[in-house]
Amino acid sequence: MQGIGSKILKGDPLVKLIQEENFVGWIYRIDYDSAQVMTNDLWKSNALGVPHNCFLVAASFNPNEFSEVPKQEQEVILLRVVGSTKLPQDDDLIRAKIDRFQQQRQKYGNTSTPDYDNITLNQMQFHGLECRVLGTFYKRNDQLWLGSDLESFVSAASFNVYRPRQEALKIIVNYVDPIRLNKAAEEMQELGIQQPIAPFPIGTVRYTSTDRLHRNQDVEKVPVSIQPTDFLARRTAVLGMTRTGKSNMVKQMVAVVKRVANQGGIKIGQIIYDINGEYANANQQDKGAIADVYPNDTVRYRMLQTNDFEELQNNFYVQLNEGFSIIRRTILESKNDSQADVQVFLNTSFDEPDAQDKSAHKRWQVRVAAYKALLHKAEFPAPTDYKVFFEANQSVRDAVKQLANKTLKDPKNGLTLDEASEWFLAARIANEGTKNLLKSSSGKPWLDNDTRAILNMLAKNNDNSAYIKGYGILTDAKKYHSPRRSQEVGAEIYQHLVDGKIVILDLSVGDPELRQKISQQIASDIFSKSMATFVKSEVPPNIVVYIEEAHNLIGKGMELTETWPRLAKEGAKYRIALVYATQEVSSVHPNILSNTENWFVTHLNNDREIKELAKFYDFEDFSRSLLRAQDVGFARVKTLSSPFVIPVQIDKFDPAAQKQ
Repeated sequence: MQGIGSKILKGDPLVKLIQEENFVGWIYRIDYDSAQVMTNDLWKSNALGVPHNCFLVAASFNPNEFSEVPKQEQEVILLRVVGSTKLPQDDDLIRAKIDRFQQQRQKYGNTSTPDYDNITLNQMQFHGLECRVLGTFYKRNDQLWLGSDLESFVSAASFNVYRPRQEALKIIVNYVDPIRLNKAAEEMQELGIQQPIAPFPIGTVRYTSTDRLHRNQDVEKVPVSIQPTDFLARRTAVLGMTRTGKSNMVKQMVAVVKRVANQGGIKIGQIIYDINGEYANANQQDKGAIADVYPNDTVRYRMLQTNDFEELQNNFYVQLNEGFSIIRRTILESKNDSQADVQVFLNTSFDEPDAQDKSAHKRWQVRVAAYKALLHKAEFPAPTDYKVFFEANQSVRDAVKQLANKTLKDPKNGLTLDEASEWFLAARIANEGTKNLLKSSSGKPWLDNDTRAILNMLAKNNDNSAYIKGYGILTDAKKYHSPRRSQEVGAEIYQHLVDGKIVILDLSVGDPELRQKISQQIASDIFSKSMATFVKSEVPPNIVVYIEEAHNLIGKGMELTETWPRLAKEGAKYRIALVYATQEVSSVHPNILSNTENWFVTHLNNDREIKELAKFYDFEDFSRSLLRAQDVGFARVKTLSSPFVIPVQIDKFDPAAQKQ
């Protein structure tokens, strides 16, 4: 019976945290925020060391007699080692050491006689540890709970301190409180996931750069897992210097989200703003790319025509409003909008009217055809064998024919762009030469003011025959145009995301200014379309957006009404998650940092960035480690479900394993 009782005691969630073989000392001073622990060299050695930033647990009860422990003592205090502290006798022991060194005549001391007497030697093995109080484990309804503080403390109590390893450490680093677990289950059901999905491992516990003892064998490498819903409709920061594993962490997140979608039977779209081309293309270092792992679910875009890549640019002949908005923006930025005809042109609308309004629809067709002729004149490449169609009554066609001094085709049957340019230039002259405006069948002017402004741009002359810059000011926008695209790129990408695809924007090639503007336009489309769905009381699709060099897009000086800060701040409401990576914590908009739920932080190389990071959660405890340790993949992780920061060695992204 005693064996059965002992087995029951060992199964208690609090007792599981106490491993007597890993005893490291006693608490000799404690308050609500910190605790000082007296330890000994031998105890530390038996526990395979006490690394900086490691977890310790303290309890006043004997785990072998837990059934007899009073209720008020049934708790375990969770600590983190943040440094060392002096014991009262340390100064005397230092003097003893100095006296011994001053008397020593040999480099390695006198091997025949001991350096110190047994009492002094025993005293020297004791020293102090400074610890942060992370919280208190206790039981409620036979479940393990963790409070983030101390409810009370007894100065006279004797707290034994242990270094948790293996199973005990696994419980601590993967702890999620029951309330959060229930909330995660509700979120899964809202996503349409009926069956629970187990947490995904992302790495193993690692306390320090030197991991000779606490990770000396596989059994000591304790896995750290994350809750699958932590990254959906949330903000995640990936912070650290170049080549410290940020891209590897992003790839792991992409894989986690993909597995959530696959196991849950739902669609989650992911879009990666790939600044360096490492997600779209395999490289020697990473041995694989996202596109290689998920070839059937990945769509890649690039600004140059490339095999197996879609083009990022729009076709201005097909996506009229999208192309015209880019032309308008480039003209305004180059300050070529001072002339009256240019101003009228910039205010032109290409929105298609109701086809039932035949008069307005015909005028729109004429305006669009004139605009396409203008694009052609400005040398925007057109799709092969491209033609424009519009209607003109007999009197208009006769007037144009007379001014052209040759037979021109009926535009109703289609005109090439060269023919359309010639046709409209003749129509412009006819409209001026007759002294009476060309008339439509209803007697109204056949050319409205917008179309006349377009024709003046085509001819490089205004109504008074004075020179204007005309179509020449459109040429700066040519780099945004592709004749091969048949659908607006923003709408196409959004549909891929709705379908649960992984979209990779390879921004490693092409004009930097063009990359930034197209990136912003796509982000704006994603945000506005999801918001429109939400406003209609419909459920927006789940989308995760990954961006690198985030300080350039959501910098601290940007207005929150701009596209990227707004997506970062408000996107969660519309089921848009944001994962942003940067080297410069202090350059990211403070409002975004304050609302970030998940953090993955590797090496930062200066105090300014460390101080900025130290404002959040308990990252201050890792200030020295973050500044000194440059090991690739060595991250300090705080997720939505985790109550404290955990030091983790992130697993290497393995394309072969992910494929399996």
